[in-house]
Amino acid sequence: MGSPVILQVVGYQNSGKTTLISKILKELGSRHIHVGVIKHHGHGDRVDPNDSGKDTEQHRSAGASITCVTSTENSILTMNSELPLKKAIALYETLEMDCILIEGYKNIQFPRVVLLRDEMEDREILMNSHDVIASIHSDKPNRVNFQESKSPHFMRDDEEGWKDFLITYITREHGKESES
Repeated sequence: MGSPVILQVVGYQNSGKTTLISKILKELGSRHIHVGVIKHHGHGDRVDPNDSGKDTEQHRSAGASITCVTSTENSILTMNSELPLKKAIALYETLEMDCILIEGYKNIQFPRVVLLRDEMEDREILMNSHDVIASIHSDKPNRVNFQESKSPHFMRDDEEGWKDFLITYITREHGKESES
């Protein structure tokens, strides 16, 4: 098995990252492509593992750096520290994911989709992005810098267009990796 296809979805808060990923996940799932998602919680506060009073909370409180509870239905892994993105990707690779979708991590560069709510306010994120696969705009792009970009531009309401483009990209890249 080759490396998983990695596609990053970036944009400022409330730009539609989670919604886009959810729509892509449904389509990839119907094609039996195993996808893992890594989401960056960029708000600086602690992520709630929601296991108050459970054994995993007791284990972490007693000093475990990492806990995992597993059953025939699912597994949940929690840690008492941040899992660096590269290590999260390595973990997903050992779980034999076909594709990894990354939500956020604006300052770490992977092939990416950039979501833009407002062209002027969000210009910096697009200009500082490398390996942009596509950009998806809430408003019609009209600035020269956006028009000169080599990656395709989609309007948010052209869901069929951007979804088909991204699914084609992922399945094509997955096919390349499978051939390796």
